Amino acid sequence: MPTPSAPISARPPDGAHKLAAEVRKLVGARLDILVANAGIATAAKIEDQTVEEFDRMFAVNVRAPFFLVQQLLPLPGEGSSVVLLSSLAARASVGLLPAYAATKGAVDTPVKHFAALLGPRGIRVNAVAPGVIDTDMSKFARSEEGRQFTLGMQALQRIGHPDDVADVVGFLASDSARWVTGDTVQVGGGSKL
Repeated sequence: MPTPSAPISARPPDGAHKLAAEVRKLVGARLDILVANAGIATAAKIEDQTVEEFDRMFAVNVRAPFFLVQQLLPLPGEGSSVVLLSSLAARASVGLLPAYAATKGAVDTPVKHFAALLGPRGIRVNAVAPGVIDTDMSKFARSEEGRQFTLGMQALQRIGHPDDVADVVGFLASDSARWVTGDTVQVGGGSKL
């Protein structure tokens, strides 16, 4: 996938198709776990949101995972797991992220549809919705003001770590979650309860 700073024209509509072709070369005829974890966010007031940034977020956060699942459909079989990444922003207002929140809400919806459509093939589809996690995407939380904002909306008083999310993704991808499908698991330390 192109870097987040690339212009929208550098994000071809067939990017997921090309990635799927590379995945097929690597895994052959069977794919047991697919985790679609790419995501970008641009904070902006409604009146300041540009069409270009809006389209860029939808291209990366919604179009890419949808078509990646589509293009890899011949590979997952009985017992396979698909995990998409949503966000706390899809269910709660957090800062100036209405367009980003719309993209993550648009991820939650196909999770249920994919789960219903792929369930008869034994394929589970779920999403994980992180809260504020200590990554470059949430670097605002590294300032004292951002840290206090984040802690002020959480039941568990700490900034999340990537392994907090990875452990839940690992669970959903494992056979331990064999009876879980069509769900979005909140991984945000009790944010916005």
